[in-house]
Amino acid sequence: MAKLSASHGPLPIRVVTYNVRYATQRPVEGEEPWSVRRSKLCAQMRFIAAGQSNVFFCLQEVLYEQLVDIQDRLGPAWRHIGVGREDGDKKGEFSPIFYMAENWACERNRTYWLSPTPEMPSKGWDAALERIVTAGSFRHKKGALVIVMATHFDHAGKVAREESARLIVKLAADWKSGSKEEAEAPLFLGGDFNSTPDEEAYKALVEPGSGMKDVSGLLPNDLKYGNHEITYTSFGEPNERPKRIDFLFVHESSNVKLLGFAILDNKHDDGVFLSDHRPVVLDLEIPPKE
Repeated sequence: MAKLSASHGPLPIRVVTYNVRYATQRPVEGEEPWSVRRSKLCAQMRFIAAGQSNVFFCLQEVLYEQLVDIQDRLGPAWRHIGVGREDGDKKGEFSPIFYMAENWACERNRTYWLSPTPEMPSKGWDAALERIVTAGSFRHKKGALVIVMATHFDHAGKVAREESARLIVKLAADWKSGSKEEAEAPLFLGGDFNSTPDEEAYKALVEPGSGMKDVSGLLPNDLKYGNHEITYTSFGEPNERPKRIDFLFVHESSNVKLLGFAILDNKHDDGVFLSDHRPVVLDLEIPPKE
């Protein structure tokens, strides 16, 4: 593979985390079924990626039928990695990573269960459901390497969320130790963590020594777009409270330049919620491959 010279300059990358809401058969009040939301949400994803050459979508709550729909609507220039959390194949929700295959190749990927037995389908600690993290190493056609992880923490188990955070910190360190090149590669983690910044799971992710930094706190407000404090809106249910539980993290060893951060709308004048979460977007640059 030809090496990229420094004259080509830094490589711009956009990383997005988005809980798209699973295709429930029993929509709550205020929620439209996936058959209505599908085209609108996929159009939003295409718009987020429009004009970009290097986009990674870290998604959550994606059932297999939704995985197929999203892949079809993004088109053949895109690929995805990840498996269903219930059986390691097609059953249950995915936390997939979609990437632009015209520019990137996935060199290796794994799905881990957030439990004491991460190598096999399993529930962890006090979790109500199986939970996973999808990880992949991606090689740009000009040589650059990045590591991307996508996850969704349990909604019920407080212990499970904190232990999942500690497990992901360990897994990220393991991926960074795979080779000298991976040790130097930027690592990004996106997901729905079902934890606000004042809760233990979030604190475990950013505690000293974890290696993880919440990108929202690394940029001044004038480089941020949208409501910085709300990523989960709900569908307007009276018992739900809007809050910030969706985050993008960068590993502190990553040599990146952060350019901008946005939390986008999930509802427009037509009154249709695309999801009960908002997409979270990070723009950055990484150095060229020497």
